[in-house]
Amino acid sequence: MAIVIHSREDLEQQLVLMKTQKGWSIRALTRHFAISRNTVRSILRKHDALRDEGHDILPAKSSPRSLPKSKKLGPFEDTVKKILEKYPRITGLRLYEELTAVGYDGGITILRDRLRSLRTGPKHTPVVRFETEPGIQGQMDWSPYRIKFLKTGPAEIQCFSYILGFSRRHFIDFSPRRDFFTLIRRHHDAFAHFGGVPAQCLYDSEKTVVLRWEAGRAVINPAFAAFITHYRCKPVICQRARPETKGKIERPFQYVEGNLLCGREFQDLEDLRACARWWLAEKSDMHRHDTTNRLPLELFLEQEQTALQPLPLHLYDCAEVALRVCSLDGYIDFETNRYPIPYDHITDIVTMKATEHEVLIYSPELSLIISHERAPAGAKITLDGSEIHRIKTLRYGLESVQVQFMELGAYAEDFLRGLKVSYPKNAGFHARYILHLKERYHCEDINNALSHACHYHAYDCKAVERILTAKAIPRTLESIRNERAANELRQALPQIKQRPLDEYDVLFNPNPEGKIT
Repeated sequence: MAIVIHSREDLEQQLVLMKTQKGWSIRALTRHFAISRNTVRSILRKHDALRDEGHDILPAKSSPRSLPKSKKLGPFEDTVKKILEKYPRITGLRLYEELTAVGYDGGITILRDRLRSLRTGPKHTPVVRFETEPGIQGQMDWSPYRIKFLKTGPAEIQCFSYILGFSRRHFIDFSPRRDFFTLIRRHHDAFAHFGGVPAQCLYDSEKTVVLRWEAGRAVINPAFAAFITHYRCKPVICQRARPETKGKIERPFQYVEGNLLCGREFQDLEDLRACARWWLAEKSDMHRHDTTNRLPLELFLEQEQTALQPLPLHLYDCAEVALRVCSLDGYIDFETNRYPIPYDHITDIVTMKATEHEVLIYSPELSLIISHERAPAGAKITLDGSEIHRIKTLRYGLESVQVQFMELGAYAEDFLRGLKVSYPKNAGFHARYILHLKERYHCEDINNALSHACHYHAYDCKAVERILTAKAIPRTLESIRNERAANELRQALPQIKQRPLDEYDVLFNPNPEGKIT
């Protein structure tokens, strides 16, 4: 009866049984199964070794072997090594794109195997992540990078990253800073990119979002709370030293480093931002995600876009607001840059409103005086004010600031009269210098100092400054804005009058009928 062999295990079983139980010779087994003598001997020796030396269900550890050389990859070996020398952390996909551009027509698998053999990377501990429904959650984070720009030189750049938890659709942008106003402006851009807002977002415990921790709970920065509430998004603060809590946003930074920044050169920051916009549309949105096995844009359009909350009709105002005193030469300072103002507002406390691209200056009555294009922070640029400062004859005269000086208080007129006598030619300079002290002192304190100076006939700007230093408490311009806001709030609240306590006696004393009224 013919023996049917279905597998290697069947062959080994028949060989062992026929040899041990029926006494077949190796030659007979070779003829019967039409296999070589070496194969028969190998199977029998393996069987004897397992019986004598022991049996382990796990397969034996194979010895490392060298990868075969690919004929298609061989001509590009030098190119691969040069790219690795320049970009040691380049990914297999980016290396594949670079080689394809110079004629490589092989596959990416053999390229990744070769890349793995040329360098070894650290192993990562796997993290179990949770999934959310469409439109429920977003995750946000920053990452710093040092970019060697070809035009402007090396610079420390911050990458803002925002990702939707369900579709994994990603948004990034680059900025030289990561302050509060940059944070909320990049949120604006992310929400506009997605066309909506998720119900909640995960954040780290950074100062722009979290003021402090109390009893194990985060105290949200009120300014950020006002911004995020405008978009009806709930901020969820992750526990400190737990980056794995928002792993969906941590992992894409490796994709940004390996696919966008790696193997590319940029002229300046604007070139990097333009490349990032192209990369989002052509690479990030269109790559197949490892977890969802779908294109982020495809999954976003199918299920998550309609689940997002709609954007408000009016966006949140992300401008920076501060008070400034116009200097004697007709400028205000902001981020080391100087912006000109008409001479009519010298020594005035003006309100500055800085958007991302513009600086607007308002009078004390909050009417717009002038606007300028915003200069880069730290550039130390003084904008040309020749067209704005037209009336140069009044620059140091007393006439242009006399009205503002009289508004200091009741003693300003007496001091000004004595100042004209003491300094008939330079009275304007002294008046301007005293007005500029409003940057550090209240007008009431300056008026009291003028009174003290008049008493001792010390009609001099430096004398007034010494009196203020000795008798007054300096304050910041920000405190003026807070005082104005407090006054406006007090005026808006209704007046509360205390009722006479006699009216409450009727609650405890019964009326003639014996009932409590």
